[in-house]
Amino acid sequence: MKALTPKQHQAAVFIAGGATITATAEQLEITRATVHDWLKNDFTFQAHLNGLKREVIEAGRLSLQSSIALAVETINSIMQNSENDLARLKAAHDILDRAGIDKPQSIGSDDAVKLKKQYDLEKYLELDF
Repeated sequence: MKALTPKQHQAAVFIAGGATITATAEQLEITRATVHDWLKNDFTFQAHLNGLKREVIEAGRLSLQSSIALAVETINSIMQNSENDLARLKAAHDILDRAGIDKPQSIGSDDAVKLKKQYDLEKYLELDF
């Protein structure tokens, strides 16, 4: 597979960081159609973006570790010393839910060859014989 251009790399960084397609295109002085084309048809771009998304999610999870520990401590404290701290309990549960410790994220492959093969297989299965 081909290497990404510097603009493609920067676009992937922006999108993985939460930027919209419009904001990404404006920042890089390219058209939205170009960004859409990369997202839909460029497997190297898609694979790079998927890898960056994984990194962003992992960094977020790592930064939440101290909050997770505090949430667990809060739940334990409430369970042991309950004085109707429903709001604190709900907040602790919310932190755990948002951390997603029980729900793995589904992100596509970061291997462009695998993405291309998957795409080709899906297109083949769409054929009417």
